[in-house]
Amino acid sequence: MANQTPTLKAEAREKLGSRYAQRLRNDGKLPAVVYGHKQDPVHVAIDSKSFLHELEAGSRVLNVEHADGKTEACLLKDIQFDYLGTNVIHVDLARVDLSEKVSISVAIQIKGEEDSPGAKAPHAFVDQILNSIDVQCKVSDIPESIIADISTLDIGQSIHVKDLNLPDGVETELDPEDTVLIIHLSKAGISQEDEAGEGEGEASSAEPEVITEKKEDA
Repeated sequence: MANQTPTLKAEAREKLGSRYAQRLRNDGKLPAVVYGHKQDPVHVAIDSKSFLHELEAGSRVLNVEHADGKTEACLLKDIQFDYLGTNVIHVDLARVDLSEKVSISVAIQIKGEEDSPGAKAPHAFVDQILNSIDVQCKVSDIPESIIADISTLDIGQSIHVKDLNLPDGVETELDPEDTVLIIHLSKAGISQEDEAGEGEGEASSAEPEVITEKKEDA
C-alpha cells in the first residue's frame, strides 16, 4: 500500500433508489456506502474519476472525507459493475483501523517475462493459474500486488505459493504447494517437437541395405 493513503471527498446521498443513483452517475458521481465498526451505514456519493484513478493505481485503503469534515479510513470491500461488466455502478467501503489485521485478496503481478528463457521460446506461453492470493496483514501493510518473478524459468517450470516473496508482515494460509503459474509449450510447439522426434527416430531405425553377390546358376 502507498505510504500516504489517498483521500476521497464524499457527500451524503439525500435519496436512495436506482433512479436517483443513475442521476448521480450521469453527473459523474458514484453511489457508495460506508459501514462497519459498529456504526450505522452512511450512504454517500464520491467523484467517479477520482475513485477510478485510485482503483487503477492499486489503492485498497481510502480516506473518506465527509461533508462535515470527518474523515474515516475505509477498506475497499466490494465493487459492483453494470450488466456488461465494464462500468462501476456502486462501491462498498468498510471502516477500518490501520493497525487492525484483515484478510484480503491481492493481485499477483508477473515480472521478468523479457528475461525468461521459457517465456521467450517460440510457441511458449505463461499459464497463470492464480491471478490473486488471499493474504492476512495489517491494513497499513496491504501491498498493491504480489510479484511472481519468472526471469529464470524455462519451459515446464513453475512457481508455487511457497516461491512468492511476500512482504514483511504479510502472510497467507494457502497451501505452499499450490501452483501460481507454469510455462507451457503450445500445441503447435508440441507438434513441431513430435515431428522432429519422429523424423530422428525414422532415420536412426532405418536398416542399411545389404548388398550380396549374385549367385551363379547351378
